[in-house]
Amino acid sequence: MDKQYKDILQFAIEREMDSYNFYTEAKKNAKTSNAKTFFDQLAKQELIHKQKLEGMHLSKEVLMDLSVLNIDDYSIHEQFDNDMQFHMEYQQILLLAIKREALSVKLYTDIRRIVKDLEQQKIFDRLIKEEQSHRDLLQMEYDACVLTED
Repeated sequence: MDKQYKDILQFAIEREMDSYNFYTEAKKNAKTSNAKTFFDQLAKQELIHKQKLEGMHLSKEVLMDLSVLNIDDYSIHEQFDNDMQFHMEYQQILLLAIKREALSVKLYTDIRRIVKDLEQQKIFDRLIKEEQSHRDLLQMEYDACVLTED
């Protein structure tokens, strides 16, 4: 049971690092200085999330309860590579980022439901709020940049 928890927590930590790498690549691909700054800020926030998760110490009871979560439910099946600029248009980057943030919200919401400690709940509440904010900001960027191009 502990292995599954460690897997799901390790998965969350790796997702945050992957999100950092994703936004770092998106920054390189961005065409405007505002977009570069936007992606840079998102990347930095993902590193902070990673640090919060790395500091988590949960009880055995929570470890066992978390074993019901399935990593596949939070996985995105679209991949990006480090040469994003040669393979993805800005619109595609934004859409993929929105999907990734929505899955992070789902993951942290599901973990939050299981965690009983109030301080840990607060950490997950903050993570959920921040990931929702990322998703909303990305959606606004998409609406402003992509939907107005037509």
